Amino acid sequence: MSPVVIIALVVVVIIVVAVIASRRASGGTAERPSAAMKWTVTEVVRETPTTVSFGVDATMDFQPGQFVLLRPKAELHWRAYSFSRAPGQPLRLTVRRVENGTVSTHLTSQLAVGDTLEVKGPYGHFVMPAIVTRGLFIAGGSGVTPFLSWLHALDGRGWPFAITFIIGNRSAQEQILKAELDALEAKSKGKLTCVHVTDDVQGPLTKELLGALLEKVEAPSFIALCGPEPMMVNAREVTSARFSGVTVLEEKFTPSADVVGAGPGTTLELVQDGKVKPFEVKPGEHVLAAARRAGFDLPSGCEMGACGACRVKLHEGDIQIPDDACLSDAEKAQGYRLICVGNAKGAARFESSP
Repeated sequence: MSPVVIIALVVVVIIVVAVIASRRASGGTAERPSAAMKWTVTEVVRETPTTVSFGVDATMDFQPGQFVLLRPKAELHWRAYSFSRAPGQPLRLTVRRVENGTVSTHLTSQLAVGDTLEVKGPYGHFVMPAIVTRGLFIAGGSGVTPFLSWLHALDGRGWPFAITFIIGNRSAQEQILKAELDALEAKSKGKLTCVHVTDDVQGPLTKELLGALLEKVEAPSFIALCGPEPMMVNAREVTSARFSGVTVLEEKFTPSADVVGAGPGTTLELVQDGKVKPFEVKPGEHVLAAARRAGFDLPSGCEMGACGACRVKLHEGDIQIPDDACLSDAEKAQGYRLICVGNAKGAARFESSP
């Protein structure tokens, strides 16, 4: 290969890495809500007492780690579920029942072959960077799902780098797709090391336990986390302290919770159908939740700030959103906000984005 060609390839790699870094630094770009598709369930498999996997009669072009928005009935909310296989394999979603979760309860207790599902997507930025030399993955419960998509994809690539994968569950009975993980670990021929932890044996993934598990782990070039928020907090703190400066990618898999405080609320104004409709937002309450409480039907999707389905345009005032919400700096500068994770910063007026 000539020096000119080598230089050109190096330049291309640098540009790709720079684009990825820029996108992550800006929080990505919100995907526009796609038209709903109809999928028919072709298979339902009970994985654990609280978890099912199901196949569908469809294909989809997606990246490993991405999710779709799904609802089994029109009267239920849309919810986000990740693929648990890689692109090119038969589509499979894996769902664990969430306490008081109407959609997950329906899917894990009532879903049957032949049922029709409404689906939008794919969405999400839980995608591996182009260049990884060693990975550290940490999952809790159903947070294992997007990692399975990654692992199947890496298996298809011949396991290009080594991975330590720490997986926490309540008990051995609740380990999701454990046999499949064992098979992938065996196929990797030492490239994948799975460390299974259960609450009833070792205890939950506390900072102390995670610290002990990571003592003999080689420094990774990339870290990815997905699981319940308490586990995420612990993993974030321990990994950042032990592996300072390493890129960390996180995926939420539960809707962002409201933390409603005491005190007077704030009046926001929704511009809808040419009319201005005021409603109250309580301290700490997300704007979408307050709008629903007032009886307004606004578009929504994952309710985690990851899909962009609830994007609105500010006219006046401001709505504060987390840094990891899927809006670019340019979109924020244009006045766009995500109300599923947005909190009022004083009075504001906004309209639903077309």
